[in-house]
Amino acid sequence: MMADAMPLPLELLDGARPALRRAALLTLLPLAAALVFTGCPGGTGQRPIGTTPALTTDDPDAEADLREAERASEQGRSSEAAERYREFLAEHPEDRLVPLAELGLGRVLLASGDAQGSLERFERAATSDDEVVAERARFHRGVALHLLGRSAEAIDVLTPLRGRLVDPESTSLLLRTLAAASMQTGDPITALGALDDLVRANTSETDTNEARTRIEAIVTNELPAELVPLAYDTLARDGTSWPQVALRAIRAAYDAGDVERVRAIASELRSQGVELSEELAALVLRADRIATADPRVIGAILPLSGRGREIGQRALRGLMLAAGTPAEGPPPPDAPQLVLRDDAGDPERAARAVEELVSTHRAIAIVGPLDGPSAVAAARRAQQLGVPLITLSPAGDVTSAGPMAFRLFPSAEGELRALVRAARARGAARFAALHPESPYGVAMRDALARAVAAEGGEMATSAAYAPTATSFGPQVQQIAQGGADAVLVADSGARLALIAPALAAGGLWSTMPGAAPPPRGRRIALMVPSVGFDPRLPRTAGRYLQGALFSVPFHAPTAEGEARSFTDGFMARFATEPDAFAAYAYDAFGLVRRAVASGATSRADVASWLAAGREAPTAGASGGLGAAREARQATRLLELRGELFVSPDAPR
Repeated sequence: MMADAMPLPLELLDGARPALRRAALLTLLPLAAALVFTGCPGGTGQRPIGTTPALTTDDPDAEADLREAERASEQGRSSEAAERYREFLAEHPEDRLVPLAELGLGRVLLASGDAQGSLERFERAATSDDEVVAERARFHRGVALHLLGRSAEAIDVLTPLRGRLVDPESTSLLLRTLAAASMQTGDPITALGALDDLVRANTSETDTNEARTRIEAIVTNELPAELVPLAYDTLARDGTSWPQVALRAIRAAYDAGDVERVRAIASELRSQGVELSEELAALVLRADRIATADPRVIGAILPLSGRGREIGQRALRGLMLAAGTPAEGPPPPDAPQLVLRDDAGDPERAARAVEELVSTHRAIAIVGPLDGPSAVAAARRAQQLGVPLITLSPAGDVTSAGPMAFRLFPSAEGELRALVRAARARGAARFAALHPESPYGVAMRDALARAVAAEGGEMATSAAYAPTATSFGPQVQQIAQGGADAVLVADSGARLALIAPALAAGGLWSTMPGAAPPPRGRRIALMVPSVGFDPRLPRTAGRYLQGALFSVPFHAPTAEGEARSFTDGFMARFATEPDAFAAYAYDAFGLVRRAVASGATSRADVASWLAAGREAPTAGASGGLGAAREARQATRLLELRGELFVSPDAPR
């Protein structure tokens, strides 16, 4: 009988480049040992590979020649074996043993690294009338096809042979090749199934250990994240792969915020007797806590350290006032709980803070963060975990994260729409942007162009200056030549104090509606976003800013109604005037509490209440959240009259 091929190393079968495969083949032991011809007739019908072929010959010389070739192959004399097989085929071309000689020669060539030459021999042997010889030829042809980089063809040839192999070596080679070919064709799930079968077959300790190692490598590093759910659903539960895939699926489900799937996978693992690691057991416990919220707990993510800590501290004071946190001692037992986390302006820390507030503290909603990148990262994680997040950042594409992401603080787009709308009401039609040559300045210019188009105006021109500039003559001249009657200055209050006189020197004067500009001057509507508001401007550049429109989301000196109540309470508690961040943090906390007071007991309930577009009294200009999950009202506008900032609607 014929001994079958020795197994190929998994590293060889997984090689992606033909040159590497060829180099590796040169170091292999022979794939096929010699066939010892018995001459006994075999049966017909479906027989597993490994049974005796039924081919016989009446020519004793042919039988002897074939035995010599097989003996050379058995003893590892590959060159001699190949030569003897070729001599047999040349001298006995019509003998019934020719398919066996072709098969033997093919295996010698394959073991010697000549996969292409072996393929031709296997294809000839596969035409044999003897089913055993034909199937053996097809089996080795499949191996050769894979080694030649034709892995899809190899899979088609080898798959029908699964379960029909008798000897361990053939079983090992078949399953190794199927696993490697499946990886080459981008099907790691089928590869894992083949390796599972190799572990079950227990062909040798080496095979089992290598298969287990390969399974771990595929599951850990080579199974794409998008295929993990399918692998979890389709792999056999009693295999080596499935528990490892299931553990990865738990992590993926947790990262996606699918706590129900986390719990379901954990339950199935336990039913299969798979013990969870300490890390995963803790993760499942966190998932259990994520599934339920405590309506009393509201989280907050603020930059309490790092560059933004001063703003973070102001927002914190607003939250403390909203929560009724006492100056000293613990809050009353029935008081809402404010749980703080410091993101230090780091997006990764912000995302982790969301997870901790949800899984550890069971917060029903979260307020913050304040800066754009952190707000975006936190919003994505909040959406994954299903917790409403009300950001206090004017920057970043926050709400696109999903229905759990809200923005209460006014965005640049919202401010500019309000400013352009007010300028249009004053008769302005042609707009210009004067801005620093910086990412912020360019973003404001582009946002102005969109706002102007939305409000039916025309963008006349724009002019940029160096961020450190102190003179602006050429830029002002460009604005004046463009014929703009409304100009946006997108910079700080200190820079505005330099630019306003430069505009006037160039003949462009900000004046009160209905007032005439100085001789040889032209009246413009000067627009200033919130970044440029400074209460000292009336003293430093008031003459050149009369009638200028300022976006001011919160202004304590002119506060009325809810804003006045908040301001008075803030000053009584902290002995200082609140700013917009304090006001909007106060409002965000209050909106969540209103949702809970209305009967919301889950995070989904709170999100639904917030998204309903209800008007609410607020300290800031928002008036609550709108249906787009942004502030109902983007900002409040003030104009400078004399030395006072007042509402443009105030009597003149």
